[in-house]
Amino acid sequence: MALYAHSFYFNGTSSETFRLRLVGFSNDSPLTTLYEKSVIKGEISMYHPMPVRRGLKYSDVLKINISVVKNDASPFTDSELREIRRWLNGSNEPEKLCFSGCENPIFESVDYYGNFISIERFEPSCETYGLKLVFENIAPYAFSKEETASYTCTDSLDIQLENTSDEINEDYYPIVKIKSNANQTVSLINHSDKERSLSVLMSRDQILTFYNQDKYIEDNTGVFKMDDWNLKWFRLIPGINEISVTGNCILTISCAYPRLAGGQ
Repeated sequence: MALYAHSFYFNGTSSETFRLRLVGFSNDSPLTTLYEKSVIKGEISMYHPMPVRRGLKYSDVLKINISVVKNDASPFTDSELREIRRWLNGSNEPEKLCFSGCENPIFESVDYYGNFISIERFEPSCETYGLKLVFENIAPYAFSKEETASYTCTDSLDIQLENTSDEINEDYYPIVKIKSNANQTVSLINHSDKERSLSVLMSRDQILTFYNQDKYIEDNTGVFKMDDWNLKWFRLIPGINEISVTGNCILTISCAYPRLAGGQ
């Protein structure tokens, strides 16, 4: 589908910097895929014409097609094309892509994370008047705008978080940052998740960031050991989560929930 928007933002830079306008070329698909799944099933045989279903899986991650021209509709110069390529190819790590001024508001309410994997020239004559870009997302779905909540706990604290993910059959693993104000054990207990807890021994002024989805931990002191932790990644079940925090600490929880907003 031709994605009509005022601009897009990628890898720290707006398309407006390059005076680009999003358009639709005549061969752009009019369809938008919200998601696509395939059935995981057993074999069909002479005696078992109905295969055993083992579940569903996403067929692939999302891809987004973006067509652009210059604001004044003039052809691109070689130096302009080089700068655009350097921008879109500037990182091997996934970067955030977001849109503003969208004709379809669903694209403006979400973020994507990934890389541009293809750039094609649109050359109706001997000059380049447009570019067709393909962005590959890291997941089969988009993500809500990141929500960050901070809490100060001096001894114990009860909080409530709502997991609003569109993946209603899956748990969500947020980013959890803990700054300890004492030498102590800090614990997060999710009473809505069968009392599942994250418990970690921390020193004063130590900051640990748990990237629970990606399964790694950052430590500002460099002294963290796996023995200091109970090896439980923190997660949120679908819906309301009742959570208790114990310890003298500052807690920050960041969530960007899956959204079945689609791509092309």
